[in-house]
Amino acid sequence: MFPIYLLEDNETQRVEYKSIIKNIIMIKEYDMQLVVATGDLHELMNNIVNSKEGLFFLDMEIGEQTQAGLNLADEIRQQLPFAQIVFITTHEELSFLTLERRIAPLDYILKEQGLDDIKQKIVKDIDATQTILKTETVQHKDILGYKIGTRFFSVPINDVIMLSTNKERPGSIRLTAKNKVADFPGNLNSFENKYSQFFRCDKSSLINIDYVDSYDYGRLQELSEHLLEPHLFPEDL
Repeated sequence: MFPIYLLEDNETQRVEYKSIIKNIIMIKEYDMQLVVATGDLHELMNNIVNSKEGLFFLDMEIGEQTQAGLNLADEIRQQLPFAQIVFITTHEELSFLTLERRIAPLDYILKEQGLDDIKQKIVKDIDATQTILKTETVQHKDILGYKIGTRFFSVPINDVIMLSTNKERPGSIRLTAKNKVADFPGNLNSFENKYSQFFRCDKSSLINIDYVDSYDYGRLQELSEHLLEPHLFPEDL
C-alpha cells in the first residue's frame, strides 16, 4: 500500500486531519494507508516504511521550532526523492523557503483558511497523489500495476515471483509475489512485452528470472504430464 504520514503537534487538529485522511482512503477505496499520525518528529522518521515514495502532511511549526517541519522535509526529500510533501501551517511567510531549499511541495495549506477548506485541500492532494501514482506505474518499468474493479494496485517488480493464467477464470491473471497473491483481469502477453525480467516458461506462466536458479523444460513437461493423473502429487515424483 502507498504510505501516508501526518505530522501535527496540536492534538485536536491531528485527530481532525487523521479522520479526513482515513475517510477519503476508505470512501474512494485507494490502495493507501495512514502509517503514522504524530506530533513527534523522531516517531515519524522511525515509522517511514521501506519505499521510495510517500505522501507527507507536515505541520511547519513543532513546539517552539518554527521551521521544524521544513527541516524534516529536507531529510525526507533526501531519503525519498519521489515523496509528495504538503505543508499545513500558519506561517505563510515561510513558503518562499520551500523554493529556496528545492523541496518542491505538492501543496501549502494555511490553517487560517478554516477546517472546511483544509479538508478540501487534503482530499485534493490525496486525489492528486493517486493520479501521480497511476502515471508513474505506467511509465516506470520497476513497478507492476494492475486494477481490480475500481481499485488500482501496484507492486515492486522485484517482489513479483510469477504471473500465470487462471484456468478457472479465463481472461484472469494470478499474481504471485513475496507478500501477496492476487487475481485480476488481463493477459500475459502485455506483461511479457513490457517487462524484460519475465521469462515465458510455458504458454500459461511468466516467471521472474531473478527467482530462477535453473530451468529444465523436459522435466517441466514430464511433471505436467504426471500431474494430469489425479492420483499423483508432486511429492510422489
